[in-house]
Amino acid sequence: MAGGGKHTLTPKAIIHQKFGANAIYTVEEVNDSAQSACPGLAIPQKGPSLFRCHLQLPDFSVVSNVCKKKKDSEQSAAELALDKLGFRPQNDDLTVDEAWDDLVGRIKYIFSDEFLSADHPLGAHLRAALRRNGDCCGSVPVSVIATFDSKINSRCKIINPSVESDPFLVVSCVMEAAAKLRDFIVASPHEASLRRKNPYPPAVVEALATQVSDSVDSRKVKAVYIPCKGEEIVELDSVDVSSGRYYLDSIAERLCLKNGNQVMISRTLGKASCGSECRLYSPITKFKSSEVSGSSSEESSRRNARASYICGQEIHGDAVLASVGYRWKSEDLDFDDVTVKSFYRICCGMSPNGIYKISRQAVLAAQLPASFTTKSNWRGPFPREILSMFCHQHRLADPVFAISTAPVKSLADVYRSHKNLKVSGGSDDADDENLSKEKEDAPGLGNGFRCEVKVLTKSQGLVLECSPKKFYEKENDAVQNASLKALLWFSKFFDDMDVVGSDSDDEEDIKSPSTTHAFTIPPNLGNGDSSRTKNVPSVEEKRVPSITNGSVVSICYSLSLEVDPEFSTDGEVREGNEEDMESEEDAEYYEPSIDLIESHEEIEFEIGTKAMNPLIETAVTQMTVGEFASFNATLFAAAEALILAASSDTARTRYLLSKHPQLVYSIILLGVKGPSEERMEAAFFKPPLSKQRVEYAVKHIKNSSASTLADFGCGSGSLLDSLLDYPTTLQTIIGVDISPKGLARAAKMLHVKLNKEACNVNTATLYDGSILEFDSRLYDLDIGTCLEVIEHMEEDQACEFGEKVLSLFRPKLLIVSTPNFEYNTILQRSTTPENQEENKSESQLPKFRNHDHKFEWTREQFNHWATKLAEHHNYSVEFSGVGGSGEVEPGFASQIAVFKREASAVESVAEGQPYKVIWEWKKGNGEKKD
Repeated sequence: MAGGGKHTLTPKAIIHQKFGANAIYTVEEVNDSAQSACPGLAIPQKGPSLFRCHLQLPDFSVVSNVCKKKKDSEQSAAELALDKLGFRPQNDDLTVDEAWDDLVGRIKYIFSDEFLSADHPLGAHLRAALRRNGDCCGSVPVSVIATFDSKINSRCKIINPSVESDPFLVVSCVMEAAAKLRDFIVASPHEASLRRKNPYPPAVVEALATQVSDSVDSRKVKAVYIPCKGEEIVELDSVDVSSGRYYLDSIAERLCLKNGNQVMISRTLGKASCGSECRLYSPITKFKSSEVSGSSSEESSRRNARASYICGQEIHGDAVLASVGYRWKSEDLDFDDVTVKSFYRICCGMSPNGIYKISRQAVLAAQLPASFTTKSNWRGPFPREILSMFCHQHRLADPVFAISTAPVKSLADVYRSHKNLKVSGGSDDADDENLSKEKEDAPGLGNGFRCEVKVLTKSQGLVLECSPKKFYEKENDAVQNASLKALLWFSKFFDDMDVVGSDSDDEEDIKSPSTTHAFTIPPNLGNGDSSRTKNVPSVEEKRVPSITNGSVVSICYSLSLEVDPEFSTDGEVREGNEEDMESEEDAEYYEPSIDLIESHEEIEFEIGTKAMNPLIETAVTQMTVGEFASFNATLFAAAEALILAASSDTARTRYLLSKHPQLVYSIILLGVKGPSEERMEAAFFKPPLSKQRVEYAVKHIKNSSASTLADFGCGSGSLLDSLLDYPTTLQTIIGVDISPKGLARAAKMLHVKLNKEACNVNTATLYDGSILEFDSRLYDLDIGTCLEVIEHMEEDQACEFGEKVLSLFRPKLLIVSTPNFEYNTILQRSTTPENQEENKSESQLPKFRNHDHKFEWTREQFNHWATKLAEHHNYSVEFSGVGGSGEVEPGFASQIAVFKREASAVESVAEGQPYKVIWEWKKGNGEKKD
């Protein structure tokens, strides 16, 4: 018992006790989203493995959450099974009486000779207590014991579950247990401290004295002072960590307490760079109030709302936020500076939106997106991870996910089934409503995944139930989007406590009992930001969005505070000692000016997902690459906390905020990444339109008995990749492109497949070159392909390619595909949010599917181009397409022309080999790289 009590049984061990061999665990590996983070690569990208466990019991089965380790997934399944059985073990399943006995035994062990030299943070505190002066020598604050010994906490939770939110209850339990050890321990109830009744053996104390490090002679570490009164500012302070003084006594002095025995210590709020834990320190006010008046109202009036919010526990009186303490297996005191900025960043990170902002390192600019995609707007934790982090911060149980499947069909099928489809004009309200319902609920082709997520308290009380109706093609997308919807609800709750009457459609998917209102934050710490301002960027009003939803843009931006000279004063200086201000000699430091708050040399976000401040996104969609824009926005009070969380100089920033500043946005559009049509087409067609194009080409190639093929504009080699999945007569395959990155990906794919699979291919070559130049090595091929390439050229270059490929390369068969411009209205409506679509005329919709497209042809324009080429170069041509139907307006989504060379005499070949060999493979000889 002296060593700390009984052995803790895990959920799996308890299941084994109850069911033995009848409990069958089956662990399966699930794909991590990181494996699909690079969709352009033809070969799978290895990421960390994740595991899910199926536990079969005699009467039912359960499926665990997704875990990083196999053993964790088994424990998760066992825990869910115990919950279903109504059996919730708590800390060895001890009774309250047994917990009291364990607690008494643990306290006695802590003050034993053995524990004094233990490699434990609490052991370091015991040794430091022996160096305290006067009456405090050997006296250990009870709050230290309650905070740094997990076994003490676990026993106290059995005795009183409310200790989660009130650390004083642990102190009370420890004091009560110590009272049963009067022959061994002396308790000081008015100071909340314990010390050993009989001194430690001199030999033990002397041995410890030789191990004490004197590396720190005198040092003051920056800390943050959080006044109890909300109207008083949070300010910079310091803590004395001199080797000759117990650091808790230094903190007590700042809090106007007698000594460190009267200091309450919170749970950890994270770790500093050196590894030391960041905690809140405050008075144990309940002892004082009971001595004076016993009035609970006095305690309530001194509740520190700001400090209580960031640690999730009840804090009374003024508090100090500091990073100082002992770690495991270390005699030295660890410490690091904590600034006012640190406090505001902790506040920011307490809400889901804040966690996302900090992970993006864009506290003011970033927003929690409205939808999840695997594009680059997620740099950092994914929604599921953020939801778990949020639940952990607020002492909730881990979120519970339930996956269901159902048959679904593509939007294209839904639209085709709608007889009165209108392309050039909008449908009436009734039609729009019916279409919307069909898109959401209609069954049909393939299976989709839907995810439900529940957030519960640790006592299994329901906090939030989120049941999105939408189905997703991938299970991971369903889980991430359900998590995101729950996060958005919590984020909205933190922004505005009154969410019950919301008009949002998402509220239909959310169930939350009134107990959710246990989440409370002080009004002055709301997670608001400048996106709520009514100001509009000062860009040309006549300009319309030129970048379509789904595009990933890259910007360089800066956000600064600018003070209007009309509000300036003649050099007044703010009173009080802040981070970089030592005296009034630095009056210039506070002169009104422009002050940089936040900047990013390059940050990416996806248009249409609301992942960025709406003011920034609105401006960016009206810009062209390389363009600069600058505009101002008016601040409001709730934005100040975020600004201070981003500012590196809170003293100066706080002064500027007092001068009614504006937030100045400066943006440069660095680039636009696509193709955005991949998102539209993948969402609209099943299988995706890109795959349908490749399958169309493969079918023609298989039926042609061809032996040589060149893919003009091969990109990452998606067509060549698919060709190697089928038996064909091809012996030579060639890819041509001007993108080194695309060719590198194609080479990786071909290397794997050609060396692994049996096929007829004897040679494979990748060339770096322009398809507008003729290379004699590609003359008289059996088949040439050019899928979705010509629209990336200028229109005159596309005509030039058509002339050269049919007059010089002279393939026996040529397959060319390009987008049908007439189909764009349907695709763009499928990705335009309804609230935006209502306010957008047809002329305001993006012109092309991809920002990189230089043109897109109608069916008439494409037919005219292909027919003229065929007649001029002795080819026949047939028209077809994929996506949609050629017999229903507006035709195929991708239009295809198949050119066939008529019999002709052998012609002389122009010399020239401008293409550079990037990669080459020959059967039996392996590969060669340039």
